[in-house]
Amino acid sequence: MTEFELISKAISKENIWEDYTIERTVDELYLNLMRIKDDLYYKQAYALMYIIPVYKPIPIFEIKIADINNQVKKELDDRWDNKRIINYILKEAVGRIFETIEERYFLLSVKRLLRVRLV
Repeated sequence: MTEFELISKAISKENIWEDYTIERTVDELYLNLMRIKDDLYYKQAYALMYIIPVYKPIPIFEIKIADINNQVKKELDDRWDNKRIINYILKEAVGRIFETIEERYFLLSVKRLLRVRLV
């Protein structure tokens, strides 16, 4: 086998999709949410942006599990025993949506309060 064939085999489609890093999982989850028709998650972020800092209890951003692709579900499931990592992945992906609305306000007033839940 030539060196090229060995490299090609090593990065075959099967190997690329085996495991994601935490940051790739964040990226893929964000892309999943932004691909949903009718801008469902963008609209939810827009609706919550200015009420999160003032409402008690703090409103929770909800993600439907059915809207997540199988690979991201697998990655979340594989890490389910570490709630801190799951929380990080969910908050970072959703935070990117909020940042597209108004980055400065999100970073200064909303990010530290953001709560995300899978439903």
